Amino acid sequence: MTALRFGLMTHAAADWPVLTERWRHFEAAGFDALWAGDHLWSALNADGNGYTQPRFDAWMLAAGIANATTRVSVGTLVSAINMRNPAVLGKQALTLDHMSGGRAVAGIGAGGNPKDGAVAGEPAWGPEEKSARLAEYLDVVRRVSSGGELAFDGTYYRTSGVAGPAPVAPQVPLLVAAHLKSSLAVTARYADVWNSYGTLFSQLAKGVKLTAQESLTVTARRSAFLDAECERIGRDPATLRRSFMLAFTQDAPWVSVQQFRDTVGGYAEAGITEFMFPFPLQGPHDPEVFTEVVETVMPRLQAGERP
Repeated sequence: MTALRFGLMTHAAADWPVLTERWRHFEAAGFDALWAGDHLWSALNADGNGYTQPRFDAWMLAAGIANATTRVSVGTLVSAINMRNPAVLGKQALTLDHMSGGRAVAGIGAGGNPKDGAVAGEPAWGPEEKSARLAEYLDVVRRVSSGGELAFDGTYYRTSGVAGPAPVAPQVPLLVAAHLKSSLAVTARYADVWNSYGTLFSQLAKGVKLTAQESLTVTARRSAFLDAECERIGRDPATLRRSFMLAFTQDAPWVSVQQFRDTVGGYAEAGITEFMFPFPLQGPHDPEVFTEVVETVMPRLQAGERP
């Protein structure tokens, strides 16, 4: 059994000393990665006169995580391409790589949440344009975060004179969130890590959350498509790691230790080796289960034990 990795995502603002202490605690507890959720929009409360989740800038948040920790991987989960210029994001990723001593991960998505695009003032793109933009975007980010000088003249993105130092890591990993076949094909070409969250944002906007079984089934199908696409372009599918964000389906991993094992085990059978969870925890959860899993179950799964 492949050793599994686990990470937590910070997705809402809180007092900075509280966040810093939390990140240090979770690193000491053994988590492999700490992520910064990246959204421009925030949901209004029921009265419409305030926000339920005020948010910090994700890349500044990731820098704070890097500064507070020494071991865990640090990155965004994920930065939509309709919110930042790719040369800017590539330079941010390269800077985070140096700040963290080579622990940075550039998490990028095609922009499935239309609310972020609206806040950024960007029009909605169709699936084909979105995938074409994603390919160019990842190309620019890869090259900028690799250091040196770049001139790029694409259909959607153009830049010249961008230069930076070589990264600390051999290469800043690209984590790409993708679900449609067109964006999965791009992922097979450019990503070091594929990320999924099961339910599409278009479904979430309609109040749809996949059941645990539906999510598992569709994730396995997408992973199999990635395998086939990697083989089609001559890439070893084993070189593309698979990750899953457990937040937007009806899975409830934190209600019991056995439920955690069953949930993680199902996705592991589908090829997932890294799991992310929002913190504070969402949905049905028992804090005592969380503590027991982190202290006794997670280390065993990280060592290669089957869920």
